[in-house]
Amino acid sequence: MTDFQAKARAAAANIAVQNPAEALAVSLTNDVPKIDAAVKSYMALVSARIASSARLSSPNAIELTTDRDSSKCYFINTKYAAKASLLCARRILQKVNAFEIPEFDEKNEEGKEEPSEEQKLEYNVVRILWNGIVKNGTKPSRVLGKQSLVHVYPLLLDMLQADIPDEVDEDEWKSFMIEFGQLLKDSIKRRDANVPLETREKMNTTDDDSCLLWDVDGGKEELQRRRDRRKTNAQSAKEESQAGSIESITESLTIEEIKEGDDEK
Repeated sequence: MTDFQAKARAAAANIAVQNPAEALAVSLTNDVPKIDAAVKSYMALVSARIASSARLSSPNAIELTTDRDSSKCYFINTKYAAKASLLCARRILQKVNAFEIPEFDEKNEEGKEEPSEEQKLEYNVVRILWNGIVKNGTKPSRVLGKQSLVHVYPLLLDMLQADIPDEVDEDEWKSFMIEFGQLLKDSIKRRDANVPLETREKMNTTDDDSCLLWDVDGGKEELQRRRDRRKTNAQSAKEESQAGSIESITESLTIEEIKEGDDEK
C-alpha cells in the first residue's frame, strides 16, 4: 500500500511540474478512439447505411428509397458500395499517415475569427508531435485521436477530394470525405463547454453519427439514446393516432346523423 501511495505521489508531482505544452502532448497521445478506429467505424457506418436504405427489387437490381439525407454519403451511382467505402477509408488513412503539418499560418482569413493563443499552442504541439511520429516511421492514425485530427483534416480535405479513383463516382467520393470531416467537427462541438445549453439539449435529442465514430464507448450510449427516442416516438405516434381516430369519428358524426336514442345506449 505504501509503495502504491509513493508511486501515486510521484505521478502527481510529475504532472504538476509539466508545462502546458507537455501536458497537452500527453492528453493527445491518450486521446481515444484513435483515428484508425474512427475511420474504420465510418467505413462500416456508410456501408451499413447503403444496405439499410436499399431493398432488393429483383435478383440483379437494387431499388433505393428516396428519403435520404443529402448531407450523408450514399454510394448509389458507384457499382460496388462496400468496395467504394473501403477505398475511401484507405485513402484517408494513407493521406493522414503520410502528411506533415506545416507551421501555423499567421495570416487570418477574412471573416474568420482570430485564433486564441491557446488554439495556436495546441496547433503547434500537435504539429511537433504529429511530425515527429511520421518521421519516426510510425502511423499517426494509430497513436492520435480527434483532438489532433481536427487540426489536420481541413488541410487534407482538398487533396482527398481531388484524388478520385476510377471505381468511385466523383460526387460520392467527395461526399464521403466531406461528411467524415463534418462528423469530426460535430464530435469536437459536443465536448465544447461553451456550447449553449439549448444547442446541447438539441444534440441529445437528435441522432448524431459522430458519436458512433468518436465516443469512447464506441457509440453505445448514442445507440441507447436512439432506441429510447424510437420507443418514445412510437408510443407518442400510437397515442396521436388513437386520438386522431377518435377525433375523426366524432367530427364525421353530425347532430343530424345521431339518431334518437343512440345517446342512451
